[in-house]
Amino acid sequence: MRKICIAAVVSSLALTACSDDGGTAENDNEVITTVILNFTPAGGGAAVTATFNDPDGDGGAAPTVDPVRLSPGNYTLAVQFQNRLASPQEEITDEIRDEKNFHLLLFTGTAVVGPATSNATGPLTQSYADTDGNGLPIGLTDNLVAAAGTGQLTVTLRHMPPEEPPVKAANTVMLAKAGGVDSIGGSTDAQVNFAVTVQ
Repeated sequence: MRKICIAAVVSSLALTACSDDGGTAENDNEVITTVILNFTPAGGGAAVTATFNDPDGDGGAAPTVDPVRLSPGNYTLAVQFQNRLASPQEEITDEIRDEKNFHLLLFTGTAVVGPATSNATGPLTQSYADTDGNGLPIGLTDNLVAAAGTGQLTVTLRHMPPEEPPVKAANTVMLAKAGGVDSIGGSTDAQVNFAVTVQ
């Protein structure tokens, strides 16, 4: 099984490379340069896309991060991960889906009311819309209700393989809610912050 990791730290992105010994590696794993959020209105209409893009990878030029600007309403959120340094470009989302039992996306930040946050209010209310082979959430597809407001959306891709227990379980999201992303075992493959405005 390949681990999917990024090595970068910037103002809008906090990512660390992963290695099989749990320490830091120097890009010896899959590279993710791009995280794409696709918001599709439930009632029809044009999708809204927000992208984190670091086209030259770790080091080099600073990445770009689109703000999330939505109208109030219901949305389906689809999250994509890509490696645009590869030729041809790699759709890392497919690998995450293939290893869905060992991956979990968490949606946190001041903009989010959802399973992984303790926020009472926020412009985005999130719920999971996909499950892995054990009936546990993945997070590549989500349901969102958007209401007027602003805040920060943090999208974290967590890798929880069986060789790095505790593994993904029914209470994993609840543990992240209580103790934060780093409290649930495994390692963070990607963590991206998006500014959110709903109006």
